[in-house]
Amino acid sequence: MAGVLMLSFGVMMVLGLPIAFAMALAAVMTIANHPTLPFSVFVQRALIGADSYSLLAIPFFILAGNIMNVGGITARIISFANACVGRFSGGLGLTTVMSCMVFSGVSGSAVADATALGKVLIPGMKRSGYDPGYAAAITASASVMGPIIPPSIPLVIYALSVGKGVSVAALFLGGVIPGLLLGGGLAVVVYLISRARKYPVHEAVPMREVLRSGSKAIWALMMPFVILFGVTGGVVTVTESAAVAVLYALFVAMVIHRELSWRQLWSICVQSGLDSAVVMIIIAFAAGFGWLMAVSGLPREIAAWIGAFSDNPWVILILINVLLLIVGCFMEAIAAMIILIPVLIPIVEAVGIDLVHFGLVIVFNLMLGLLTPPVGILLYICGNFAQVKIERVVREVLPFLGVGFGVLAIITFVPEVVLWLPRLVLQ
Repeated sequence: MAGVLMLSFGVMMVLGLPIAFAMALAAVMTIANHPTLPFSVFVQRALIGADSYSLLAIPFFILAGNIMNVGGITARIISFANACVGRFSGGLGLTTVMSCMVFSGVSGSAVADATALGKVLIPGMKRSGYDPGYAAAITASASVMGPIIPPSIPLVIYALSVGKGVSVAALFLGGVIPGLLLGGGLAVVVYLISRARKYPVHEAVPMREVLRSGSKAIWALMMPFVILFGVTGGVVTVTESAAVAVLYALFVAMVIHRELSWRQLWSICVQSGLDSAVVMIIIAFAAGFGWLMAVSGLPREIAAWIGAFSDNPWVILILINVLLLIVGCFMEAIAAMIILIPVLIPIVEAVGIDLVHFGLVIVFNLMLGLLTPPVGILLYICGNFAQVKIERVVREVLPFLGVGFGVLAIITFVPEVVLWLPRLVLQ
């Protein structure tokens, strides 16, 4: 059964089917070759996987990000970031990193960050003389911070998949320092490469201009703190905080900035519905696929193999990281999480690895997969904005991937980087 499932899935992926349909068709073919399982079982498991109140946070965060983008809030974030760091070598690249860092505190999605900011910043960098592949690589790499810095859609999905009382608030807080480390590392690489290539430097902006752009962006800058403090303070649940983020974004865009009309709001809701549907169909089909894999006994065999290989937690983490890096090259991150988490959690629990720490390791690792071909969706999104072939983006993204691997090593082998802030705030 496991052989038919994995072989079918591999064939579908090679044929280029979208990940959700590859999982669904592989499951159907497996059930067709099983003497007792009815076809309805896959539909039932898929519906159960998608039927969760907590998953409502996903469309709400997507909607909040889209409202901010159309309502002029994103433009103010970019303007403030440019005023702060535009004077340095690679100023526009640094602006991209800083803008992604701020926008990450709203959207919770790497794709949302790349789409919202890439369509503005990549053409801007090209006009300033940046290599198009380099401009795309900066934006793609910085967008990885979207699911690391809270809020984070993948961390919500991880908490739901694990259960066992894993706190979403702890996961959100655990992502703050790794996200800042990644942003800082990317900024250093952008500065060094841009200085070596002699990319243009903007004139220094007077402090009063920095303060003025900061005052315009203050509502956007406050939003991540509203979400984070609401969740960690016990005022709202994660799902409720996502709804609050939508109301907050609506208030700022329609009342404070007055750049969003009711007519635009309808198109935003339609687009957010489409974006949410893509995520939810992956979650649903991955749940059915994962259930079939569990029934086949494959997770137990993998767990037994890793457990027999070593009982040292550091060795286990290295093996899991290698596995995730390989999987991330070929599978969409959310689907990989739903399929692999039931396999990996018993292994890490057996060797005493903290589940909050492991949550950040698995999410960070799979987010790096967004920068690796052949799937690497961020490479394609940003390459499209830059109007260059994917090969040029891949070449330019390698130094930034090196930063990502370095931060992954830090959070893997120094758990306190992840756990210090949750313990400080929640205990």
